[in-house]
Amino acid sequence: MRIALTIWNDRIAPLFDVAGTLLVVTAEGGEVLDRSRVPLPPDPGMMSRVSFLSENGVSVLICGAVSRQVHRMLSLSGLEVHSFVSGEAEEVLQAFLSGILESPSFSMPGCGMGRCRGEGRGAGFNRHGGNRCSRPGGKRGE
Repeated sequence: MRIALTIWNDRIAPLFDVAGTLLVVTAEGGEVLDRSRVPLPPDPGMMSRVSFLSENGVSVLICGAVSRQVHRMLSLSGLEVHSFVSGEAEEVLQAFLSGILESPSFSMPGCGMGRCRGEGRGAGFNRHGGNRCSRPGGKRGE
């Protein structure tokens, strides 16, 4: 499995749409086999980022906030997306590999109880496309 984490200063980058670097990890059976830092394409087009992930064999993306349009593009390309994640990249990676990434301690500030991330591949948005975020001013879906 190839996992990509958006990083900034060794933490999960706060916004996928403008992140510049990925930590790309190859893991098997919960063990890290290989890791490298990879710059994301400088092209501002989001489709180039989605293509880049697919071309590099990434099957799981772990990131901070992501816009609704980009989240849909990522999901439609077959990626498992874990968005609205916060924390030190290494701790987040270990939490994912241990199956505890959904813990509220890895939610972005203001996303109490993990509600912004939703569940699994629909992370961040409910099945009807509504934002699940409970932050002030954010829309709340059903």
